[in-house]
Amino acid sequence: MEKILVSTLYIVSTPIGNLNDITYRAVEILKNVDVILCEDTRRSRKLMTHYNIKTKLRSFHDYNEEKVLNEAINYLKIENMSVALISDAGTPLVSDPGHKLVKKCIDENIKVVPIVGASSILAALVTSNLSPYPFYFYGFFPRKKKSYESVLNGINKLLCTSVFFESPKRIKETLLIMYKFLGNRKITLARELTKKFETISYFELKDVDQMNFINKGEYVILVEEAKKNDKYSNKEVLKKYNKFIDMGVEHKKSMEIVSKELKISKKDVYRIVKILREDK
Repeated sequence: MEKILVSTLYIVSTPIGNLNDITYRAVEILKNVDVILCEDTRRSRKLMTHYNIKTKLRSFHDYNEEKVLNEAINYLKIENMSVALISDAGTPLVSDPGHKLVKKCIDENIKVVPIVGASSILAALVTSNLSPYPFYFYGFFPRKKKSYESVLNGINKLLCTSVFFESPKRIKETLLIMYKFLGNRKITLARELTKKFETISYFELKDVDQMNFINKGEYVILVEEAKKNDKYSNKEVLKKYNKFIDMGVEHKKSMEIVSKELKISKKDVYRIVKILREDK
């Protein structure tokens, strides 16, 4: 059995669905630390019961992070206890609370040890039909228009696979927004990974409008990288088009000029202009 270190924070990965997807080391650590910090004690207790882990659980989430952070530092630094941090599923700190605690531990010279395991991001990435590296993880897709405009305009120039989380209730709306800003791209959609009803779908954004999506289970969205000849963001295309319109150039002629100057198809210019003008 691995010796548990005192005054040490263990960042422990837990299963993302299938309870068997946990390492022997993780189970041993969870059984032998002094306290486990978790998002939802009710959800974590299912895992603890399955593996007969009787360690004390302490809730640690966005709403009590500051208070429990100070408690945890006291456990670690004053009481010389060992503490494990877990999330509801997968690897902690990935779209979950915990970063402030790790930073504080490092600032206080408290040892931090990663106990590796399941990750929905990597599981989706290695089963996709997209380039596994480089990739960029954004977390949950932004809800505010200005935020997602900024993200998607950036993706227009990004030569790597982009990865997002999304809720089942917003999945279709989000994919349609992506199509508006990015045009047609290959997409991999992963849902309920490692569970009985796991689904991994491969399609293109142009087909989203005709598709139906299951309204259950968090989705991982993987978006194909930009083409190397995509040198201009949608905003830059619209700005150039508007310049010719303001000069009195007719609509179709303006699109034709922009197409030639930027060396992109007239169809793409039309799509960008139509979408961004409608969104104003």
